[in-house]
Amino acid sequence: MTATQYQNLVSPLLSNKLEGLDVVEEWRAFTGVNYQYSPRVDIAAGPFSVAPYNNQTAEYNNILRNDNVDTFLKQIYDCHVENIGEEWLHEIQIPEFDFLTRKNQNARCFLAIEIENSSTRKHIMGSMINAASLGRIGIGIAYNESVKRTFVRILNYMAFLKRVEKNTYDTTNFMILTKEQFQEILTP
Repeated sequence: MTATQYQNLVSPLLSNKLEGLDVVEEWRAFTGVNYQYSPRVDIAAGPFSVAPYNNQTAEYNNILRNDNVDTFLKQIYDCHVENIGEEWLHEIQIPEFDFLTRKNQNARCFLAIEIENSSTRKHIMGSMINAASLGRIGIGIAYNESVKRTFVRILNYMAFLKRVEKNTYDTTNFMILTKEQFQEILTP
């Protein structure tokens, strides 16, 4: 199965899991703004904050209070912690669940999901930054073990930069899952 086929498989499952929220494949963060880069994430769940001064923070906070959404996100968080494994002994700081889900207060969507199969490290880093920037919660789906290791190594690098007081990007709200874990969480 290709990454695109996987995306087409999990999008409706995510839509069922997040009943009442819009789920969009290949979502563009900015439209009609020709002078600005417009990142596109593989899957995004709304509501979407795309109009100026129309921040959705209160709505995202309400969504997080939903028991089904809370359970779903805690399952993702648990897999993320499992995937980090012993790496937290190096540089990665694993935030508390509530801190992670409330980190990006000015998000453009509720969930921003990137599915990575065989891209370069620079591309994967860009996907991580886009998901963490655009989503209240960013999720990276590792299509294979190599990509999972790359996600973790980049998180370690970002944490190292922060520790030694270099310029860095905060990926606190970004979680890593394997394709199998995500599909299992989504399947009823």
